Amino acid sequence: TATADITAKPVTVSGITAANKTYDTTNTATVDTSVATFDGIFGGDTLTVSTTGTFANENAGTGKTVTFGTLVLGGASAGNYSVKGDSQTTTTANISKETVTVSGIVAADKTYDGETDATIDPSGAIFAGKYAGDTLTVSTTGTFADADAGIGKTDTFGTLVLGGADVANYVL
Repeated sequence: TATADITAKPVTVSGITAANKTYDTTNTATVDTSVATFDGIFGGDTLTVSTTGTFANENAGTGKTVTFGTLVLGGASAGNYSVKGDSQTTTTANISKETVTVSGIVAADKTYDGETDATIDPSGAIFAGKYAGDTLTVSTTGTFADADAGIGKTDTFGTLVLGGADVANYVL
């Protein structure tokens, strides 16, 4: 008798996808390996694959690259196979903008001047839905319903415009 080795057969793994997500300050991607394919597997053998996924950065965008961690084979036949070097290492997915609502904007009192223009103070704006550590600002215009003097007059805001360092990750 003699001894010899049987080495694991390399298979090419592909078909792994990543889920789209909404901005959450992290670059973690949810990976779906349920439809992965294994080129080079023998009929009747069973393989699965697991991995992690990481977006290039946490910011909102479309067609963003998701890079996979190590591809780990599983299933009843995993010991007979290895991951071939030309296997899938990336995919793409989207990070959509987080929705925020704004409150706390006020109009300043003024002396009658015959105009309906209002001076707006957005410095106390509150952004519901904004993540801690992110920076947002808001600007707008304001118009009183009429130019007449009065107490508790309604002011209508124009379009709210978001700004700040993290504006690209949010939408109203």
